Amino acid sequence: MTRNKPLIISTTILLLLTLGFGCKGLSAEQAAAVKPVKLNYWTVYNDLDELETFKKEYEAKRPYVKINIRKVRGEELEQLLLRALADDVPPDIISISTRDLRRYISWLAPMPASVKVANVYIKSQYTKEQVVTIEENKMPSASAVKSSFVNAVYDDAVIEGKVYGLPLAFDTMALYYNKELLDKSGVAEPPKNWDEFMAAVKAGTRFNEKGDIVQSGVALGTGNNIDRAFDVLSLFMLQSGAKMASGNSVNFANGLTPGKMNHPALVALRFYTDFARPTKEVYSWNETMKDALENFASGKSVFYFGFAYDYPLIKARAPQMDLEIMPILQLNEAAPVNVANYWLETVIKKSKNQDEAWDFIRSMTTPDNIKKYTDATKRPTPLRSQIKDQEADEMLKPFVGTILQAESWYKGKNESAAKKVFIDMLHNSLQPSGSNKSENQKDVQLLTNAAKLIQQTM
Repeated sequence: MTRNKPLIISTTILLLLTLGFGCKGLSAEQAAAVKPVKLNYWTVYNDLDELETFKKEYEAKRPYVKINIRKVRGEELEQLLLRALADDVPPDIISISTRDLRRYISWLAPMPASVKVANVYIKSQYTKEQVVTIEENKMPSASAVKSSFVNAVYDDAVIEGKVYGLPLAFDTMALYYNKELLDKSGVAEPPKNWDEFMAAVKAGTRFNEKGDIVQSGVALGTGNNIDRAFDVLSLFMLQSGAKMASGNSVNFANGLTPGKMNHPALVALRFYTDFARPTKEVYSWNETMKDALENFASGKSVFYFGFAYDYPLIKARAPQMDLEIMPILQLNEAAPVNVANYWLETVIKKSKNQDEAWDFIRSMTTPDNIKKYTDATKRPTPLRSQIKDQEADEMLKPFVGTILQAESWYKGKNESAAKKVFIDMLHNSLQPSGSNKSENQKDVQLLTNAAKLIQQTM
């Protein structure tokens, strides 16, 4: 860290500076450093209370900086950003899903090696003299991200050796369950493997006299009413051994032929959709049912596949539920697999205040502040050094147990389109195959077509 010689100024002079007036005796660099800066920060899923805390702490240290935090809806982010860019009034900082990073990358600034910002502080509580110093803060390098953060962060945030953002938190999938419903189903303990899970689903599913599902063992099998369908099917494919993608190449259908019944992608698709097939013992869901999260929160599903982010949503809707969480089940305990789903804080290329924007992100994502954020929001940490502590937290333990093995395989430019491809594939897989082809032939064709369509989004 390099510092110029401190410049002592009075409170009056400092006020003039922060209002944008010049002052004799300041170097050009110092005068520029304390000109008023306004940072506009758009976030989607982050906790505003915690961000406001970080904002106040940062503004106290750098009173010439004012930060305006705005929460936007995820589905509106792109259109709002496009309009702001067109009008040349873009935000400085945005939260972005790692799966959308490449879609937005032409609008983003890679993280610099270091940033120069001004410090303003009181030298003495008696004289109230204030000091302005210029400091150069080193930003995390790609190698530092690799060593400090969990594997997925490096894989997602670093592109061609450049860091495009840092996370405040991480997220992986786990299995929520309603303990009261599980008990009433006669299942004394939560399942320890997929065979026990299927037995528990069968025991927990209830039908009325018409054959309609009135209590679901689990929301699985469809895509239209399961928000996590893309993630769950990806999880099953990964656990089955499918190589989802390599670089910009989509690989999950490679080697798939009608005669290869044990192809991992085909095995995963059949396993997933069986829960929505009335002819199967595990039938517990269909396309006419309500949203999966809503059904679970209403006490009408025993199990729910979700992320840590879902916990406050469930508790808010069902505060009296006897809610438990277990780690995601594994097909091979010796080689655990999970899916990652999280956001990065990054800077817009057209920002006129990139140094302050990146410095605020650096400030928010120090180990101490990440711990404050994840403690307050009950989210998994993205830092390797904090995993052990979170494993002692009963609520977080199911999510962090496979955090080092979690990955986000989709690194294309249109995750929404990729999700729709999976949803359409699931719907079509549940339809009759017709007389000209077998169920196996139909699913092979669906998987092959899905891989080709997703390839177009890479």
